[in-house]
Amino acid sequence: MSYLNSPRLTFSGQFQADPSTVNNDPTHFNNVSFRPEYQQYTEGKNANGWWNPDGTGNWRFLGCTVKSVTYLDGTSTFHHADDPIIGMSIMDSDSKVCGKIVDLDSQQQGVSALWGLIVRLVSGEKDLFKADYEVAAFTNLWFTRSLDQTHDGAASATYQSILKNITWDLEESNSRYLKELFGCSPDQLSIQFTVDRYNGDHTSPQFTLGRIVGSIGPSTTSEPKHFTVGRQFFPTNSSISCYASAVLDSQVKCLSLDLSNSFQFDVDKATGHVVLAQHNKLILAVDKGATNYPDYEFLANIPYHEPDWYLGSSGVCSIPLSETQFELAEKYPLVIVTPNNPNDPDLIASTKQSTPVFQEFKEYVCADYPVFYLNPGESCEAQLYASSLGKPLPNRSVSFARNINALGPNPPVIGVPVEAIDFPETLTTDAEGKLSLPVKAGDPGNPRSYIDGQVYGIAYNLSNTYFSNCNQNNFISLLVFDSVEQTKIDNPTWSDLQPTMQQYANLYPLMSKGIFNLADQEVVDKNAEILKFVFGKEKSDPNYMPVTRDLSRDKQQMILNYLDGILSQTGKKDEITYKKL
Repeated sequence: MSYLNSPRLTFSGQFQADPSTVNNDPTHFNNVSFRPEYQQYTEGKNANGWWNPDGTGNWRFLGCTVKSVTYLDGTSTFHHADDPIIGMSIMDSDSKVCGKIVDLDSQQQGVSALWGLIVRLVSGEKDLFKADYEVAAFTNLWFTRSLDQTHDGAASATYQSILKNITWDLEESNSRYLKELFGCSPDQLSIQFTVDRYNGDHTSPQFTLGRIVGSIGPSTTSEPKHFTVGRQFFPTNSSISCYASAVLDSQVKCLSLDLSNSFQFDVDKATGHVVLAQHNKLILAVDKGATNYPDYEFLANIPYHEPDWYLGSSGVCSIPLSETQFELAEKYPLVIVTPNNPNDPDLIASTKQSTPVFQEFKEYVCADYPVFYLNPGESCEAQLYASSLGKPLPNRSVSFARNINALGPNPPVIGVPVEAIDFPETLTTDAEGKLSLPVKAGDPGNPRSYIDGQVYGIAYNLSNTYFSNCNQNNFISLLVFDSVEQTKIDNPTWSDLQPTMQQYANLYPLMSKGIFNLADQEVVDKNAEILKFVFGKEKSDPNYMPVTRDLSRDKQQMILNYLDGILSQTGKKDEITYKKL
C-alpha cells in the first residue's frame, strides 16, 4: 500500500525552503580563493553567493490544509460537512527547530533531501497525529514545469517517504477517514508531495516560498518507502516532461493515477491565475497490440480539467473501472492518449486517430532509496524492486554501471578514482522481484582537493535493455568521504580543525555572522560545550551540525576529540543535556 491507496487524503498549500546557496558553487569550497562577495546576493552578472547566501536550511509546511479524502470503499468527499478532517492543517514541527533541506554534495544537487522533518495533522491546537518523516530526497526533477517562470521557479520535483513513530489522538475525533486510516495502518503511513513555483527573488515578500500538493495514505513494511510499486508511465509528448505512476485497487475496482508532477502550468493573462498549460482531452486506455503495433482500447476519460483539480486532488485521479476493464488493465500495458479529433467521440478509441501522451514501462526496476553517505571501509545496500505491469518480476537479471553523466558541474573532477567504490555488475531478483545491491567504499584519496571525498553515480536497468531506456532520474548517488590520519583524530590541534571550520564559516554565513564564527579558535574554545552537543548529534536530528550534513566520520570524531580536550582543560563536564538549542 502507498499514498495512492485508500484510505487517502490530499492537501495543498505552500512550503518554505531556505537553504544557503553559497555552497552551490563547488569552487567556493576553496578557502584560499574564497572572497567576501561570495557571501552576498547575486548582483547583475556577478553570481556572488547565488540567490540565498543567508539561508538557514529550514524547510516547512505553510498554510497547508486537507482538501479531500477517499475512503476504503473508494468514495470521496471534498466537503467538511461530510468529514471534519476537510480543512484541517498539515503542519511541521511545533518547536522552534524545523526540518532541514540538504544537497548530497555541491556536485550532486539533484537529490536534495529533507532531514529531521516532523509532520502533524492539526485540528485547532490539537495534534490528531504527529510523526517523523523518514529522510528522503526528491526525484523526478524537471525545469520546464512553469512556463511563466525561470530558473528554480520553473522547476518541479516530488518527495515520497513514510511517516513513522506516529502518535495518535483520535479519542474525540468523529472523522470516518481517520478511523479507517488508523484501523488499517496505525504504525506507518505513506506520504508524497510535489513542489513547484519556488520564489528565489530575495526582494519579494514570497521569497523562499513555493507551491505544494500532497497525499497521505496507508503503508506496509513489505513495500518500498520511497516509490510505489505499481504502473509506471513515461512521457511521449514534449509538453509533458516528467513521469507518472498508478496503482490498481482490486477491492474497489479503481485505478489511482498520480499526475501531480506531469503537466506544465502557465499564468492566464486575462485573470492572472495559474492554470494548466495542457488543454487536450486525455483518455486512459490499454494497449493490446504487439511491440510497435499499438491497438488501443478505451477505458475512461481522465478528469484533469475539473475545477480546482490540481490543488483539490493533489493531481491524483481516481478512475472507476468495470470488471471487464479492470481485467484488461491487469493484463495489458496502460497508455494515456489524446484524440487527434476530440470532437468526434466515435474515433477516440481508434489507434490511428489517437496520439499517445504517456506509455507504461511494461517492465520496470527502481531503487527504493538511492542516496548514500559512506566512509572508507563502510558498505551500504541499495534495495531494488523489479515489476511487470505492477506485479513482482522474479529471476530477472539487473545490470549496474558507473554513471557520472547525471552529476556535475565541473570542476573539480568527479567520479574518480573509480576503485573507491566496488559493486557487482549484475544481480538477479528473488522470487518477490527484489534484490540488494552491495556497495563497498574505499578511500578516494582527496581527488577534489578542497572538497572532502568524492561523488559517484551508479546506473541500473534490467539487463535485457539499455541504461538509457529508463527513467533517467533512477540512479544511485553516493558521497564517499576521505579518511583522516589517525594521529589527527586522536590528538587533534586547532590547525587540524581550522580548514574545515573555515570552510563551514565561509559557506554558511548566517552561522558565522549571527551565532558562532567557527573559523575563530577563541570562539570555538569558549563555546565548546554547545558545539560538542550539536556536532555529536545524529544526522537525522534537525539540530545536527553542520546543517549541510557533509561532515565525514573521521572529521566529526576529530572535532569531538578536540572539544573534549578543551572541556577537560577548563574543568567542564564532558556530558551535558540540553532540552532545546
